Formats: sequence, C-alpha cells, structure tokens
Amino acid sequence: MSLLAIHELSVDYALGGGSLRAVDSVSLEVEQGESVGVVGESGCGKTTLGLAIPLLLPGNATIPQGSIQLNGEELVGLSEEAMRHHRWTDVAFIFQGAMNALNPVQRVDRQILEAIRAHEPTTTKDEADARVLRLLDLVGIAPSRVRSYPHEFSGGMRQRAMIAMSLACQPSLLIADEPTTALDVISQAQILALLASLQRRQSLSLLMISHDLAAIKRVCGRLVVMYAGIVVESGPTRLLLGHGMRDARAAHPYTQALIRSHPDLQGERQLAEGLTGHPPDLSRPLVGCRFADRCPKAEDRCRTIAPVPVTLAPGHLASCHLLEAT
Repeated sequence: MSLLAIHELSVDYALGGGSLRAVDSVSLEVEQGESVGVVGESGCGKTTLGLAIPLLLPGNATIPQGSIQLNGEELVGLSEEAMRHHRWTDVAFIFQGAMNALNPVQRVDRQILEAIRAHEPTTTKDEADARVLRLLDLVGIAPSRVRSYPHEFSGGMRQRAMIAMSLACQPSLLIADEPTTALDVISQAQILALLASLQRRQSLSLLMISHDLAAIKRVCGRLVVMYAGIVVESGPTRLLLGHGMRDARAAHPYTQALIRSHPDLQGERQLAEGLTGHPPDLSRPLVGCRFADRCPKAEDRCRTIAPVPVTLAPGHLASCHLLEAT
C-alpha cells in the first residue's frame, strides 16, 4: 500500500458567478521513502494539488470528486478537527517564501516549539526544547541562533528553519512547495542538498513542487509533469530528464519543451528555447488536448479529442495522440 494515494482528484475554485477547475482528475502515488517531483508552469495546478493533500485549500476551493488516502485513511471529507490530527504528525507542508510563512514577531525556536506542544501535549517543556535544538542543528542552524527572530536570518536560514518546523512532529510525508524560491544559487544548492540528505537519512516521503527541472533532478527519483490542471507525463526522473538534453527520453511535447527551455550544461553551448504562448484559461470549457494550441506537432484530432495515457515503459506514462500507435 502506498503512503500517499491520490485518485481522480479534482479541485474547483469559485470565481464570481462561475468556477475554475485548477486540478482535473489527477492521480498519483508516493511510496514510503520515495521522492516525487511535480513540475509545470505557473497556473498549472501544482500548488493547488499540494495544498489539497493536507486540506489547506482556501475558502473558495472545493473538492468535487476524487480520493486522497494517507496511510490508507481517506482524507477527503474529514472535518477540520479530524484533519488537525494528521497535519504535522503525518503530513507537513513547506510553504513558498519562508519570510511570509514565519511569524515575524515570534522567535524561531518558539514557533517550532508551538507545533510540538500543540500536537504532542504530553511532551514536557524540557523534552520539547531539546527537540527544537536537535531539529535546528539537523538543518544546520547553530544553537546560538535559536532565539533569533525571522528577520535576523538570511533567506537560506529562514528556509532551513521552515524545514526544521515541518519536521517537528516527525511526519511521514513532507510536501515542499518551491522550497528554493527567491534564494541565491548557493543557498538553493544547500537547501536541495539538505532536503535530499534528510529524505535519505529519515526515510521521508517527499513531494516536491518546483519550476526547476535541475532541482527536481537532484532530489527526486520520480517526476510528474502537470499542464493546465492535468498530468501529461510521469516516470522515473533519470529516464525523462537523462543526464542532459541529449539523452532525455521525455515523450510528451510539453515535457520536451520544458527541457529545451533549460540550458544544457553538458551539451553544446547554445541558447535555451523558450516556450511561446500561455496555458489555457481553465475557467472556460476545454476540448481536445490542452497543449494543442502551443504544440508544434499538433494535428487536427488534437484539437477535438482528449488523449489518454499511454504506457511507454514500466512506470512511464504520457498522454499524447502521437504516442498512441507506439
């Protein structure tokens, strides 16, 4: 049984008199100790998918269909009180922008301590204080800095503090939403190395959301590509991305376009190719392949018939009409 099993999940946002389906019939699984990356452009539903798992969606969002099972327990439909018992202890979330996620008027150690005391009320103060010190040391923050406020930390240190807070109650699943946003390249590398190390050492299951294929390639063993609210391709990261563009075996034109938009540091030096156009307006009815208007390989049928997933290799699926005959 998978640690996380999402089946045919849809999420709608109410907008004025209408609605927008940000996630449309998405299915994915995360095994115990596995790291899975979710990539795609802004507005493709990645963050909405991540927020739906611990039921942290905004008030105008609903889940009209689908299932989210964590350790075999269905989360969709749980009350807020019941879901509180799962957050932090079973699933934890690292939000984008640590400065906005941390309370600016509370010391960092007190914010981590608050999570422990709220979810483990039988833990003594001394035990909780000791755990806070261990967690901050685990992410590379010196004991002398534990009583600092968020504004006294650099961006990289704030992100480390957020990671420490997410681990406060030893969750089985960690969801990281753009964990390196707004960090310099050195801090990005350090945070990615930290996540990879924690995932291996603590057998964490990690669902990492990112625009950065290089970051996903470094941390995640499996890749899920989202476009316009749906999954268009999924498979082993090494297979889809390869060691460089020359040996990448991604099959969907959208995944291939994402790869071409990143510079290949191992191949011939050339300008990266940007992807023209924008994802479709999800508040309007969508017919056919959602990528058809931007796809250089689109055929007439692509604009009228939605493709179905095709299995190309063990664990490698892609939804494209051009692959259906292979």
